[in-house]
Amino acid sequence: MSQVLANYYNNKCVKTILGEKTEFIGKMSFNDSLKINGKFKGTIKALGLLWIGEGASVSADISAKSVVVSGTVNGDICATEKIDMLVSGRVYGNIKAKKIKISDGVIFNGKCEIIK
Repeated sequence: MSQVLANYYNNKCVKTILGEKTEFIGKMSFNDSLKINGKFKGTIKALGLLWIGEGASVSADISAKSVVVSGTVNGDICATEKIDMLVSGRVYGNIKAKKIKISDGVIFNGKCEIIK
């Protein structure tokens, strides 16, 4: 997959990308969209889309509008809209959202809750 196509999700371009060699520790918040391809540890609060890229490692409790997981997340995820766990995704924590999609091959260890 080309680098350009790798940064689109549902025909929308992701605005900010943390590269594969990026390591970040702390509190992160943003309004639009972010893709993490590297490592992050801390907390994430977002009003937009958070995409955990394939090969990425995130140790955080996450709150966002939508979350796509194709890497590894250690922590709870709460999305006001949806959580989409793709084939290479691994989630070790509880998830909560209006819509949840878990693809074949995903590793998920936690509780799942659908909210209104």
